[in-house]
Amino acid sequence: MRSNKKVITEARQRLGKLQEEHATMVKGIDQARRKLDKRASRLRNLESKIAKAERQAYALANKDGQTQPVPGKVLRRAYLVFNPTSGPEGKEDRSPQPLVEALRAHGIEAEVGFKTSGKVARQLTSDALENKHDLIIVAGGDGTIEAVASQLVGTGAVLGIMPVGTRNNLARELGVPLDVNMACELLAAGITRKVDVGRVRADARRDEEFFLETAGLGMTAVLFPAGQDLRKHRFGNLSAAVKKLFEMRPGPVEIELDGNEKVSANSQVVTVSNAPMIGLNQMIAPDAKMDDGLLDIAVYDGMTTTDLAGYFLNTTKGRRSTNGQVRFYRAKRVVIRSGAPLAVVSDTDLLPERQELEIEILPRALNVVVGNGMALTLPVESVPAVPPLTGPQPESEAPANNGTKSTEQLPAEKVSVPEPVAA
Repeated sequence: MRSNKKVITEARQRLGKLQEEHATMVKGIDQARRKLDKRASRLRNLESKIAKAERQAYALANKDGQTQPVPGKVLRRAYLVFNPTSGPEGKEDRSPQPLVEALRAHGIEAEVGFKTSGKVARQLTSDALENKHDLIIVAGGDGTIEAVASQLVGTGAVLGIMPVGTRNNLARELGVPLDVNMACELLAAGITRKVDVGRVRADARRDEEFFLETAGLGMTAVLFPAGQDLRKHRFGNLSAAVKKLFEMRPGPVEIELDGNEKVSANSQVVTVSNAPMIGLNQMIAPDAKMDDGLLDIAVYDGMTTTDLAGYFLNTTKGRRSTNGQVRFYRAKRVVIRSGAPLAVVSDTDLLPERQELEIEILPRALNVVVGNGMALTLPVESVPAVPPLTGPQPESEAPANNGTKSTEQLPAEKVSVPEPVAA
């Protein structure tokens, strides 16, 4: 039998070897980080030059406020999915003509398709890809952007955003300026990042549902669509949602993270986020990044309906809310199991009730033209930051229309655009 002294010596030697291995690994990571920092610095310098070159090209083509003729072969071809009812006023139809002119002034020739439903938006995008368009621009709110993005996952085509919605969560998270001309400038510069996309799957049926912001189980599936109903004055839907909300009670749930760690809770809400905000600018995952290859999971343990409603209310307008009963985790894949079927939401789409739900991240699955966004680990610093949700607003970007300049302010020469397609 070995002596106690020898056992201690071997344990110390094993510890020493592990510490040496750790030190070597830390040194390697530090060296890799220094190289990455140098490359990131060069990238920022290059992006600054690209942004400056685009502004110079625009200035030359628009002397004295008059757009100069540009040879057709210089213009970049794009497809514009336009939602005529996006924005605070919702039901007032708008023309895409000023947006088309603004894009053309920045060197982009856009063919227009009218979004009249999510299904139509997806079909328009599919058709645009069939016609070899590699830049698909969305002029609309988050719902329209998400519908289009679902068709671009894994295609290599680039998503561009023209934020003319009401809340513009994705534009804010990805750093797309809310000013129309500045958004066109960003699109013309064409600086892209690859961002992650979430995918929802059921246990029995392998139906897929993509999301950019958040998927949720339970009360979340009532709260977030209810916010949309309130904003769009669908009070019939809202009344039913409020009734259902107060009928819900916490129940046992199990959350499995990356196939090993398991978390148990008594909850009626679990949210799985790819981005910080959802709905009415609700900051439910403040530290989420759209390009880190991870999902941010929040478990709301033992909270009453009133507690949850108050918590989510405190997250509106991009505010960070804290509560000791809300626990956060990170994982690439999460499986949620509940004792009873619960409603599911993927972004703002309400899905059938399920007892088991699988959600995973698809890293770098979508190419997007981005700017100085809070949800990016490597934002484009040469682009002005999006105005904050609260507090003083920059004069050039703070008209009454929620920070989005009216397209009526843009010079509008007549262009030919197709008529809306019925859903």
